[in-house]
Amino acid sequence: MLLSVSTGSATVGIVGAAGLLAPLAGSDPSLNLPLLALSIGCGSLFFNYANHAGFWMVKESLGMSMSEATRTTSVVQSIGAVVGLIMVLIFNAAFPVH
Repeated sequence: MLLSVSTGSATVGIVGAAGLLAPLAGSDPSLNLPLLALSIGCGSLFFNYANHAGFWMVKESLGMSMSEATRTTSVVQSIGAVVGLIMVLIFNAAFPVH
């Protein structure tokens, strides 16, 4: 989430987080790698604002003002990211890797 929000790009957030976590993923066999990938993807969705290309695509496609787009897109993306993270945590508890 922090990389995506601070850089203003979901793609940079995904690639950066994957690069930072790759050594951990390779060294810890108890890590659930599909859930790690899902958590990185969910984190990249958090707070989609004016620096994200997707923000402008939604804003222009729906003819929204900046304030409307910020209120709707940012909130909906953030809810999706948090719900996704919660689901990843539930799946991790329900289906642990042995």
